[in-house]
Amino acid sequence: MKTGWLMICLLAVRLAMAGPFSLKEAQAQLFKNNLDILAAEAELQKAGDEVAEARSAWWPSLDASASYNYLTEKSKLHLQLDPNQMFFGSPAVTIDRAIGANDKADFGLDLSYPFFTGFSRYYAVTNKKEAVAAKQALLDATKNRASLGLGLLYLQWELSFKQADLRKALVEQLDTYAKQVAAMREAGTALRSKLLDAQARLQVAKVDLITVNDQCDSLRRELLSFILSRDLSIVPDTAGFAIDALPLPKSIEFARPELIALDHAARQIEELRKALRYRHFPALSGLAGLRYGRPGLNMGIDRYMGYGLFGLQLKWNLFDGFKMQAQSAQLARQLDFISIERTRQTETIERTFEQSKRQANNAAERLAACEASCSAARVLAADLKNSLAAGTVTAADYLNALVNQAQAGLSVEQAKTAKKMAILKMLFAAGKTIKY
Repeated sequence: MKTGWLMICLLAVRLAMAGPFSLKEAQAQLFKNNLDILAAEAELQKAGDEVAEARSAWWPSLDASASYNYLTEKSKLHLQLDPNQMFFGSPAVTIDRAIGANDKADFGLDLSYPFFTGFSRYYAVTNKKEAVAAKQALLDATKNRASLGLGLLYLQWELSFKQADLRKALVEQLDTYAKQVAAMREAGTALRSKLLDAQARLQVAKVDLITVNDQCDSLRRELLSFILSRDLSIVPDTAGFAIDALPLPKSIEFARPELIALDHAARQIEELRKALRYRHFPALSGLAGLRYGRPGLNMGIDRYMGYGLFGLQLKWNLFDGFKMQAQSAQLARQLDFISIERTRQTETIERTFEQSKRQANNAAERLAACEASCSAARVLAADLKNSLAAGTVTAADYLNALVNQAQAGLSVEQAKTAKKMAILKMLFAAGKTIKY
């Protein structure tokens, strides 16, 4: 037990040296370090890169190429001339010989541009823009959800410190009383049972204090893990952000990030469906290039030759085996799923809002009752202390009053925390951006 009391003292010294860590500072570190938020930000950056990739289709393509081939046989020219078609009486002429060389080399530079692609480029860009908007909404939703989790965890951590303060105050009161009874025992004016009762209650209070301090440390580590920090000396800022002073929302704002993300996802699919419909249009592309190679266009001469080329290509898919029809049906099913998911989330939001609203009202009533109980317990303890000095009540009555006073104080702090947590949940369910 002495070791446990020493640990409490060391912890108290360390906490006294620590600075308050506010919810605002915790949220700043959360947005900077939380892995879920970092992952959502990476997804948003990736979506932005995909927009740049889609826009690249509006630029021409410049390609360089080079090839070298070696053939085991040379190209051959076989030509047989009919003498009757030339000069009467001339002998037949037959040409049969190899031309060129065994190897061929070719270097090219091509500039190509799709003049018309059935609007696929336009809808590819709009599709990716909708994806960026959806990822941005998901990032906002991730931040808001993480802020709610941070606030709830911070409130529990703050409550553990307030409980530790109340437990410490009870230990100090019981310790002072135990010393007084010990002095009275030495003077022969108090029974040994009275001293043992005071000492037993003191030890129980010390055990409770050790338990609460362990809870403080556990919640601190959980909070630090959530925001990826290693400062074990932090303590909550009890005079910081007043959550219970925030105005309660009257209704739900359905323009919340989770639903906005679903709306952009639906519009993204609609853009894809438009792109599919326009694939029935023909595609026209042009090509301009330079070539330099051996033997080039003159097969009979073994030397390098340069030349240019220009061309147009019209491509029109007339039948694809109902592929686009099947793809359009798949996209329609995805839209149905998004609609179902939006309805499900909307119902969950409404149910959560009503539940948190009832919790906030119940917490307010509970807090008022706990404060009245705490005030009565405080007055009773003061009266019993005076009555104990006058000898009209027993020591057990006074000790019970001290414990009840501490318990009533704990109930008040728990009710305050419950009210703050209900308000946070209510703000989140109403679609408010949680900013500390």
